[in-house]
Amino acid sequence: MGSATGYSNTTGTDNAFVGGAAGNANTTGVENAFVGTYAGYRNTTGSNNAFIGSGSGSLNTTGSDNAFVGFEAGQANTTGGLNVFLGDKSGYFNDVGSQNTFVGASAGYSNTSGASNIFIGNFAGNSNTSGGYNAFIGSSAGYFNTTGTNNAFLGNSAGFQNSSGSYNSFVGDNAGSSNTTGHHNAFIGSTAGKSNTSGAYNVFIGTDAGNRNTIGNYNSMMGYHTGFYNSAGNYNVFMGYSAGYNSTTGSHSVFIGVSAGNLNTTGYSNLYIGKESGYSNTTGHNNVAIGDSAGYHSAVSSSLFVGSKAGYANVNGKLSTYIGYQSGFNAVADSNTFVGYQAGYQTSSGRSNTFFGVNAGRNISTGSHNTIIGNQAGPASVNADDNVFIGYHTGQHDEGSQNTLIGSQTDVLTADSGGLALHNATAIGYRATVAISNAVVLGNQANVGIGTSTPTSRLHIRSDEPNTSGVRFERLSSQSPAVLQTDKFLSVSTQGDVVLARYRLQYSDLNEWADKVLAPGYQLQSLAEVSQYIRAYGHLPGIPSAIEAVKDGVDAAQMNAILLKKVEELTLYSIQQQTDIDQLKQRHRQEIDELKKLVKQLLEKK
Repeated sequence: MGSATGYSNTTGTDNAFVGGAAGNANTTGVENAFVGTYAGYRNTTGSNNAFIGSGSGSLNTTGSDNAFVGFEAGQANTTGGLNVFLGDKSGYFNDVGSQNTFVGASAGYSNTSGASNIFIGNFAGNSNTSGGYNAFIGSSAGYFNTTGTNNAFLGNSAGFQNSSGSYNSFVGDNAGSSNTTGHHNAFIGSTAGKSNTSGAYNVFIGTDAGNRNTIGNYNSMMGYHTGFYNSAGNYNVFMGYSAGYNSTTGSHSVFIGVSAGNLNTTGYSNLYIGKESGYSNTTGHNNVAIGDSAGYHSAVSSSLFVGSKAGYANVNGKLSTYIGYQSGFNAVADSNTFVGYQAGYQTSSGRSNTFFGVNAGRNISTGSHNTIIGNQAGPASVNADDNVFIGYHTGQHDEGSQNTLIGSQTDVLTADSGGLALHNATAIGYRATVAISNAVVLGNQANVGIGTSTPTSRLHIRSDEPNTSGVRFERLSSQSPAVLQTDKFLSVSTQGDVVLARYRLQYSDLNEWADKVLAPGYQLQSLAEVSQYIRAYGHLPGIPSAIEAVKDGVDAAQMNAILLKKVEELTLYSIQQQTDIDQLKQRHRQEIDELKKLVKQLLEKK
């Protein structure tokens, strides 16, 4: 019906042509419905087509099973089949593309050979040429897509700039609107991944999620404004309102929680879990913050914050570990390890501290290099250094440094006798207390055992070898000068107890004693030899000189034996002299007797 309608039709049957020149070139095509001026104008053998609208399907020749509705809808289609174009100039340049559904003004306008596409919305898939297996729903959705395939864009201008990117899913107003070559992305939410161009394998869910991402890959961001400024960061997981909001190029990080890692820019390999955890960190890397506001002000690297507000005020303290509610809350220095409820809570600039336990290190703020283990263990001083406290409530009154306290409630006095804080003081044992510096206290009225598990005295030492004390005084020897003189000394009883006794010398060898002088065959020096020796040396043979005694000291046991030897030698000299005297007396008596005889004889001769 109309001027030149079906003009060339020969054997075509069951056709309906309405409008000027509608179906003009149809020859054998059957079951077609062309309505509008020049509708299906060049169709020859195409069948089962429905073209409604001026110029719709006007260049179709053999394409079949098409439905074009709208002004110049599918105008350039020639052999493409199984297409549905609904809207002004929808599928306008489609030539051989098949199995497409374009709904909306200029939807799929430039499509030529692309197949199996669904474009719904004004200008949806407008520039698509050969891209196939796409679904674009929304005004201008996938507008610039040309060769991209297997994409799903849902929302106003969703995937607007996409050209060759494939396997993408963009859902939401302007979602992935700048994507050009990026592939295998999923953007869900208004302006989610809006700036993405070539980034791939990303998942952005939520309004403005990954909004500024351009080339970042392998990111997963879920929540309003999550990873908003991420541009080139890779392998990130951001989940929660504004999580990783300012991150730009930071990679390999996981932020979970409202505003977690919010100010992070280039920091990488961080794990933040909890509301505002790692909030202020910008460039720090290799951090772990788990808990509400954990590491909130942190701007450091290689630190661990676990617990609500753990390391909350930490700004520059690196290489730190804070585990427990408000542990290290005020700490700003580095290399601290605080574990326990409010452990190291007061610590500010103190560094290289290790605190374990509830309120451990309770008062230390500027002190450093302390090791404190135990609930509420810690000194009274704020600036104590180099202390070791182990035990419940240990060191409560300590104000010094370099002290070691081990045991429940082990402590020091507040000061020594001079009013000074103690240092280098050690107390070990339950409630053991040390009162002076440079001292070690073992136990509180306790026995100490060395080499034994059952001490029965204040100091009980068991040696492995019998008849040995197991005690060595390295700087004290037989040559050490005496500083006191007494006839009392420490001895060992038959039970092994050390007791106070009078001086008694012990000898282990018979030859050490002087009895050999009285033995037969002893060679006793003559008095002449002794006299000659004395004139030469000024002392008896075998006796140390005064110089030697002062220089080397005297072995009391040896000297006693020597003196006894001299006494015995003197006794031998006396015996010898007595023998000589007795012999002289006997000779004198004999001589007197002889003289008496001579005198008598002389008297008798007269």
